[in-house]
Amino acid sequence: MPNSSANNPSASPDSASLGTGPFESGIDRFISWLNRVGIPSYDPYDVSGTLYGLWARRIYYKRGKIGMPLVLPIVLIDLFFPSARKLFAAKQRYATSDAQLILGFLNLYEARSDSSFLDRAVGLAEELLEYSIPGYKGHCWGYPFDWQNNKAMWPKNTPYITCTPYCYEVFVRLHELTGEERYLEIARSITRFVREDLNDTPYSEGAAAGSYSPLDNSMVVNASAYRAYVLIDAGQRFNLADYTEIGIGNLKFILECQQEDGSWLYGLETKADRFIDHFHTCFVLKNLFKLNRLLDRVDIWQAIESGYEYYCTHLFSSDNRPKSFSKEPRFQLGRLEMYNYAEAITLGSLLREDIPEAWNLAQSLAIDLIENYQLPDGHFVTRTYIAGMTHTFPFLRWPQAQLFLALTNMAKETSEVS
Repeated sequence: MPNSSANNPSASPDSASLGTGPFESGIDRFISWLNRVGIPSYDPYDVSGTLYGLWARRIYYKRGKIGMPLVLPIVLIDLFFPSARKLFAAKQRYATSDAQLILGFLNLYEARSDSSFLDRAVGLAEELLEYSIPGYKGHCWGYPFDWQNNKAMWPKNTPYITCTPYCYEVFVRLHELTGEERYLEIARSITRFVREDLNDTPYSEGAAAGSYSPLDNSMVVNASAYRAYVLIDAGQRFNLADYTEIGIGNLKFILECQQEDGSWLYGLETKADRFIDHFHTCFVLKNLFKLNRLLDRVDIWQAIESGYEYYCTHLFSSDNRPKSFSKEPRFQLGRLEMYNYAEAITLGSLLREDIPEAWNLAQSLAIDLIENYQLPDGHFVTRTYIAGMTHTFPFLRWPQAQLFLALTNMAKETSEVS
């Protein structure tokens, strides 16, 4: 993996570009931290991706409670000794976090009119291209680790619909901001992967779930939401009617599997998929919002309104902090997950004009995040546990990059400049 020139502190914006708003200081402190540590990162799956971790998770998913003692060492390492991964894991690059950092720098370029942010985004985008996964119809990205989930073991560098759309947005935004046609061609290549390499699973007449990867026929709701957005955006952007048609089928699946109370289950295949959680709900809502900007349909907006009402009612605690699950599926050690903060802030930024209370909530969460969960060196807490324990070991893919993007989404919305 190449070393990023953007990792060099000399490439960072100078003090003249610093923001002055209530959350801008948090952005700038994070950038200073990122300049010091660089882009490669350890990851939450460093332990789970070992041979022991893969075996233990496979047994756990197959045998349930019988396998719990096998995964306990993984939990304990992450709970008490997260830095122990330095003994057996190397820092790596992750497409999701790279793309979210790029989108954050592009937000700051627009908010602060500082070309150094655009230069940094361009440099990172070139590196992102270098590790696009070969062998598919177009550019695509996944994870650099083997992933044992409740369906199968998917080998490293399997491309995923939950990673690739952020890269699509990167190259669309770069084209819009620079006018370079090359970026548009890269974005079009990405849509070929999304259209041709992923699978559709029929759900009802005209409705189909989009797969998570080329290896499955899953019915995961947020995966279908990401695919629907990319395909419908591509259909309009590149005048590709068949892309729009497939995307509409994925959208129909999302609308039809929304429950009467406004919620969405994570997935529809197995009992293990039948949970409702915070950040996956945000994924669905933010993609529906983007889709409605393209389609302007009453039924989509009604789904957003109903979904957001459920979200606010069931996925926040009494102190207005994000809950991970509407109903805890099992005993949870975690109390606050910062990934939830990131997605809640991003969702509030998107809904600012249409649901003002979403923006108000995003602002209060951003201030809470910076005042209580940003560490002196500039990075953020990963999560807090019951009994006051705090996980502070940083992973860019979960949730440092997401939090940076969330705060820069707010900066772009308010366009605060020094």
